[in-house]
Formats: sequence, structure tokens, C-alpha cells
Amino acid sequence: MTETSNAEKLHITDGFVVWVIGQSIEETTLLDPMPEGAETIEHRDEDEPESIDAALLFVENRAELADQLDEVLPRLGSIPIVWITYPMGGSTDVDADNLQDLVADYGWHAVEKTILDETWSAVRLLQA
Repeated sequence: MTETSNAEKLHITDGFVVWVIGQSIEETTLLDPMPEGAETIEHRDEDEPESIDAALLFVENRAELADQLDEVLPRLGSIPIVWITYPMGGSTDVDADNLQDLVADYGWHAVEKTILDETWSAVRLLQA
């Protein structure tokens, strides 16, 4: 039986362009191996909008998430797959429930949760 990759869990497929927001080298490795032809970008050029298929926002805690929402969520509306990725366990104050409460104020709702590894979890968002 083949283990599902994190990219597959996050619905990233061949040829996707994935905007990774707030990441470090450690967090980017969560996506390895990427599907063939898929690539990550760190910055989205608003003047030359390219086709972005998915966006992943990495946050360490609830305060960071709250700070990022004002800036990031308005820029994600045209992107079909949006995930907020956060650490699990006692070292964080982010979970699927309080994440849902925060994004609801922006017209988004959580629709799917997935565990990426022993440290990271992700929640998929859709606009309400």
C-alpha cells in the first residue's frame, strides 16, 4: 500500500502552482515530494497575476494567524484551493475550532482537516 504524500493530501496535483505564505525551509519540505511539474512560489505579483492553483498559509500560533488574515485572505479569493497550516499539540494555541471562528469574520469557512505529520496539521478553507 502506497502512503499518501502531503501534496496529495492537500489536493496538489501535476502542474500546480502553489503559493506558500509564511514558510521556512522546514515547512516547505512538508510538501516533498511534489507532483511532476508542480512548483511553489513565495511571492505573488499583483501586477502580473499568474494562475495560482493552491495557497498554503503557514502560521505558528493564533496571534500570527489573526495578524495574517487581514492581509492574506482578501488576496486568496480567486484561488481554488486554500489551506491554513499550523503546528499541532501543546505548543500551539491554534486548532480547527478557533481557526474557524477567526476566518468566519472574513466570509470563509473550514471544510476539511488533514494531518500532515506528527507536528503539522492543515485546514482547508472556502469562501462562504
